[in-house]
Amino acid sequence: MKYRLLTLILVIFSFIFQNCQPLTTVQIETIVPANIEFPGSFNKVVFINLEKDLNNDQKTDTLLYKIITQEMNNGFIDAIKSTAGIDSSHFLYMKGFPDKNVVYKDDTISWQFLEKISNKSNEDIFIILDSLKLSMNNESYTDNYSYPVEYFKFRELTVHAFWSVFDLGDKKRLDKYYYNDTLYWEKSGYLKVDVEKKMPGVEQSIREASYFTAVDYANRIFPGWQLERRYYFVTGNKDFRVAAELAKNNRWIEAAVIWGKYTSDIDKEIASRACFNMALASEMTGKINEALAWAEKSEKIKRKSRTRYYVSVLKIREIQIEKLEKQIY
Repeated sequence: MKYRLLTLILVIFSFIFQNCQPLTTVQIETIVPANIEFPGSFNKVVFINLEKDLNNDQKTDTLLYKIITQEMNNGFIDAIKSTAGIDSSHFLYMKGFPDKNVVYKDDTISWQFLEKISNKSNEDIFIILDSLKLSMNNESYTDNYSYPVEYFKFRELTVHAFWSVFDLGDKKRLDKYYYNDTLYWEKSGYLKVDVEKKMPGVEQSIREASYFTAVDYANRIFPGWQLERRYYFVTGNKDFRVAAELAKNNRWIEAAVIWGKYTSDIDKEIASRACFNMALASEMTGKINEALAWAEKSEKIKRKSRTRYYVSVLKIREIQIEKLEKQIY
């Protein structure tokens, strides 16, 4: 009986506690600028793979070159689909086997060569894979001490890639970047033949490595989206709960009308919360400067670590938006 009573008390307390939380969260997507000075105005982007000799035997590895180039092209296209302001229909890749000695002369890009390409399809942004090195390690072993005997197969594939991006319009290099990553595959089982079947083939591993190498680089050079979490106060008085319900339904302007009544309230806690919520409402409606002003006012009324953090987040957003204005039109 005592145990049931204690359990009931804990359940009631938990319910009250959860419904009295002063803050709630909202998840938002923000646009993040590219790490490079990606131009907002361009015609088309073209990808050129200059690494034809993967085996260092002074010969073109035709099949391997085609596999890697195609998978990287797929990686760029898929990454572009999740970026901001870039249309995948404006992305191309150069077919054939371009000669590195023609693209570069004395380690300097040949603008004449790029102009020749551009005359055909009007490309002006060139993503160039200058070199690519792959190193693979395959291992397999048997655990004879287990019962039944267990078999293991392991593969490690390391990628070293040197990338460049050139802007033909302004005739300048936008990026020069060294990329490296290692992918792992591991399979195990009690039948050796099953383990062999589970492990992807070498070609498949190379395809995956090529694809993700392009995806990772695309995320560096193109502006994209990222998920972030924001907070706002739902308690303070009855009006706060009404406004919180409006905010929950993405009616930020109406919620802001209610919070705005309490930004100068005699109760500093209420005023601080109202200003904090006004900051979020401003950010959600695209007014970053106003959002920062409200957040700073909230911090001035009542100092809180959460408010200080939000102020810093909004300052970063201001800088990002300034960069984005040059990258997205």
